[in-house]
Amino acid sequence: MISRSAIARLARSAGFLIGLLVLVTSVVTSVLAARDKQATAQDHTLDLTLEQQTAAVRNYFDQSRAIAQMLADSPVFIDFYQAPGTNQQKIAAGGPLLDRVNDTLAYLEELYPGRISEACFVDRDGTQIARVVDGYPTDAKNLRKNEQKASYFAPTMALGPARVYQTRAYQSPDTGRAVISNSILLTAYGHTGIVHFETSLDSFRMPATTGDRTASIVDAESGQVFVDSRAASTITGNADQTFVPLARAGKLKGTTTLDGRRVAYQRMPATLNNANDWYVAVSAPAAGGGWTRGFSVWSLSLLLGALLTILVSGLSWRSHSLSVRRAASHDALTGLPNREKFTERTRNALRGGRPAAALIINLQGFRNVNDVLGHRHGDLLLTQVAQRLTDAAPAGAAVARIGADDFAVLLPGDDLATARGTAEKLLAALHRTFLIDDFQLDVEANAGLAAAPEHGTDAETLLRHADAALHLAREQAATVQEYDAAHDTGADHRLELLGDLRRAIGDDDQLSLHYQPKVCLATGRVTGVEALIRWQHPKLGRMAPDRFIPMAESTSLIRPLTAHVLDMAVRQARLWADRGTPLPIAVNLSTRCLLDPGFAGQVFGLLYRTGLSAALLKLEITESVAMADPDRALTVLRALHDAGISLSLDDFGTGHSSMAYLQRLPVDELKIDKSFVQAMAGSRADEVLVRTAITLGHNLGLSVVAEGVEDEAAVVALRALGCDIAQGYHYARPMPPGEFDNWLTTYTESLSALTAGG
Repeated sequence: MISRSAIARLARSAGFLIGLLVLVTSVVTSVLAARDKQATAQDHTLDLTLEQQTAAVRNYFDQSRAIAQMLADSPVFIDFYQAPGTNQQKIAAGGPLLDRVNDTLAYLEELYPGRISEACFVDRDGTQIARVVDGYPTDAKNLRKNEQKASYFAPTMALGPARVYQTRAYQSPDTGRAVISNSILLTAYGHTGIVHFETSLDSFRMPATTGDRTASIVDAESGQVFVDSRAASTITGNADQTFVPLARAGKLKGTTTLDGRRVAYQRMPATLNNANDWYVAVSAPAAGGGWTRGFSVWSLSLLLGALLTILVSGLSWRSHSLSVRRAASHDALTGLPNREKFTERTRNALRGGRPAAALIINLQGFRNVNDVLGHRHGDLLLTQVAQRLTDAAPAGAAVARIGADDFAVLLPGDDLATARGTAEKLLAALHRTFLIDDFQLDVEANAGLAAAPEHGTDAETLLRHADAALHLAREQAATVQEYDAAHDTGADHRLELLGDLRRAIGDDDQLSLHYQPKVCLATGRVTGVEALIRWQHPKLGRMAPDRFIPMAESTSLIRPLTAHVLDMAVRQARLWADRGTPLPIAVNLSTRCLLDPGFAGQVFGLLYRTGLSAALLKLEITESVAMADPDRALTVLRALHDAGISLSLDDFGTGHSSMAYLQRLPVDELKIDKSFVQAMAGSRADEVLVRTAITLGHNLGLSVVAEGVEDEAAVVALRALGCDIAQGYHYARPMPPGEFDNWLTTYTESLSALTAGG
């Protein structure tokens, strides 16, 4: 018979072995999990960067095609063919006819410096009619006679009119640079010719990425690196052989490890009108290599947990019970109390008629973070937001997470004035840049405020009114908004209004554009207009933009709305241009536009369909829009700017962007927010701010516009400060196109009379 002591020893031995097994399993599991986590995080970051770089390359091809198509529509080439005489006679004669052709080709290089260095006009027999290299026309005696031997010639002829052909990379015989060519066929008066220009291969080089990531363009046939974010481009490729196995495998898309580097790649195969067969690849040293990288604080915590499990296994059930109860009352991600727990605490704070205030805070654009960067980055952002709110909240306050991107703060004993000060302090804490892995994110937030007993004496009413105040803050673009019963229209009304707006898009009887002039302060001349949307609701009448634009911004409806506004503005600009009064039209952009890699291509397509010059379209962005996702926004902005579209930074001074980032923005114009312009007459601080903004804009090479100019005194002050352009009621309110035409005629006649009289 086995004694009790032997049984006890056996039990202790079994317990020791089980504990040891748990310990070893914990170590192995921890290391493998840490390595997998590192690798997964790296793959996610590489995939995100690859998506941005691929979109940038596609945009370059789209831009080049749009440029070629606009060139083919230029009347100068048609006029050349229409003029009497043979091509050789007209070339030998020179004069204005040929000068116009050369000027058009040279202007192309001027518009896109560093990208386009050679452009030519070629007849179907292979004879060059004109060629411009680095801005200088080529003498007639040096024009080539055998362009039919060039690689672009035969494929372009085969494609037919209005189709653009893009060659494989080659070394330009004129500049010696690595280039691809873009050519398009045009026909007129029985003649056929080709407009051809070379785009520098180096212009496809992606900007330097953060950390140790590298972006490359690789020849899909040989694996040679044509374009690299670290080095200049060559048609022979550099010495990097990392991607040769990628070319041999021939896969379209994926992630792999090559020569110690983790590589995310996307193939862009050749097409009928583009002979380039490329891989876009983003790479970095592979993460998680070696066992030592798996050991982390979390690994040690697991080891300690295994030992504690052996020693205190009897307490496990109690701990489990506590966890279950906590899970029912707290948010699993942030650890903050959930809505039910927050409501319970609010009830306790209001007992006996005691005063209290409730704040509900919403993060603007959080859905974009999830859509663009992924849910992992969104979760990391939420945990950092929770920590900042907890750190900034006063003693005795309760912070909770009550929705996907909604947080609540209970302020027991606070009145409205005190609660508003706390709300502004909390939002200021959120306006500092968040660092999420390698990405810098700037977050805007709104807050709704309700206080007891003014806005309710029970928890449910107080929180409902705080939520209504939050919706009002979002609609009025305010940071903190107190509850106002007069504006509490309810969620049902907002949903109904969104449905009405969706049906109104495309209905010119409801949605229209009004135009407000922008006037040069030095000459008084009208330099352009800003397009402002108006909605004539069939039942509610005229709707103010600040009532429906924030609602559209919070949903996917903003994209079709922006597309509709752009279409109306571009067609109006073309109409004015055809009448002989070309006026650049400015249109405001939403955050969602700059996060859409295909947005630039949509704009180029609209310009091509309407035939409007890119120089007559200006797109306005705000600092907060540009900072929603800086890297992706820069990709889209650079594509638009490189195509000749002017960009303007609107409402300057009201955002939270860094000066270093502003210097990277490819903008041409800076608009000072009207709140500072209108306050500068009575505020020395606002006058200094306006002067500083003007100086900053000029130092960055930007034109400066002052918004909200309402009287002659403001005009005089701004002119003395060196401001370039003014916009405001002093000159005109926003007007429908017909009224604007009448105003412009009257204003121009008055200006001419004043100039003549002076």
